[in-house]
Amino acid sequence: MKPVRLTTLRLEKSADIMRLREVGMAITTKLGFATFERTRTVTAMIEMGRNAIEHGHRGRATFALSEVLGRTAIQFTVLDQGRGIPEDALKGKPGTGQGLGLGLRGAQRIAFSFDVESGAEGTRIEAVFRPSAMHRLTDALVAEVTEVITTIDDSDPTAALTEQNRELLEALAERDLLMQELHHRVGNNLTLIGALIRMTATQSGSAETKQALLELDTRVSSLAKAHELMQQAAKEGTVPAGKLLEDVALNTERAFNTAGRQVRITVNCPPLELDGRVAVDIGLIVGELITNAYKHAFEGRCEGTITVTLAEAEEGGLDLVVTDDGVGLAADAERPERSDSLGWRLIRTLVFQNDGTLSVESEGGMTVRIHLIPAE
Repeated sequence: MKPVRLTTLRLEKSADIMRLREVGMAITTKLGFATFERTRTVTAMIEMGRNAIEHGHRGRATFALSEVLGRTAIQFTVLDQGRGIPEDALKGKPGTGQGLGLGLRGAQRIAFSFDVESGAEGTRIEAVFRPSAMHRLTDALVAEVTEVITTIDDSDPTAALTEQNRELLEALAERDLLMQELHHRVGNNLTLIGALIRMTATQSGSAETKQALLELDTRVSSLAKAHELMQQAAKEGTVPAGKLLEDVALNTERAFNTAGRQVRITVNCPPLELDGRVAVDIGLIVGELITNAYKHAFEGRCEGTITVTLAEAEEGGLDLVVTDDGVGLAADAERPERSDSLGWRLIRTLVFQNDGTLSVESEGGMTVRIHLIPAE
């Protein structure tokens, strides 16, 4: 029968050692350890647990049942994330003043088997304690020992609740760590994609292809910048709106300004923090509107100005205004807010998702006004 895990305890403070002792006493009693055997075994477990707290700062102790030479034994494993036990200490010999500390060395002498794996990432110690009493490892015995541990939990609901809360906090911390790694990789991928797009655009001999790639680069850059700012402000969960818009404007200038045409983009935005999702949407909207202005507003001209303004609306929500001093719309031109182009379809979708409204004016250039009501 394979080893059967019974329970795992966290080792972070002195109260955890008390609980370890209680569980150890209950299990050894149930398995028929003699009084002296029980005392020695639980003492060894306590020393291993204390070592994890004192030198590893925190750890875990796992109780399991296994069968050794036809007799049920306790497989007790302690893990910590300390700096590890020095190699010379692992090789030291008992009674020389070297090697493992007195506590671990004593535990090693008490245990039927004792195995240590230690390195810079932490230490794992597995000790097997075998009673003189003869018990075969059966499902019935496992059920009996499990019931004993459950009884301990039921007799001290506060301790059990504390342990559950700590498990939850640890799970949340692990989730946050995974999310940080995921965001880091997403950010790196967006940067790589943007670089590939720019390289391909530079090598393209087709003006139409180059234009399409530059527009795509603007979209990816907007996403990448919003993502970067979200990571920088991860603790607050918000993104500085002014910084986002300035970076989107700068990326677009770099993509579309040439020696023959210089368009200046001005950003007006008071100190304002945006929710991460809203920041991404606004970054994409502004990137699309600036790109459209570059494509259509300054035909036949070598310079121009685009102004981006974002502010909180008096009635609630956000007011976004993007205006240019270009040629404006021709009298018979298609209304841009009804255009079937990819850019305008994206803008309309993002505005709709934020319960917003959109209007376009064309007098002495073109002005796009958007009112957004992001979800709380």
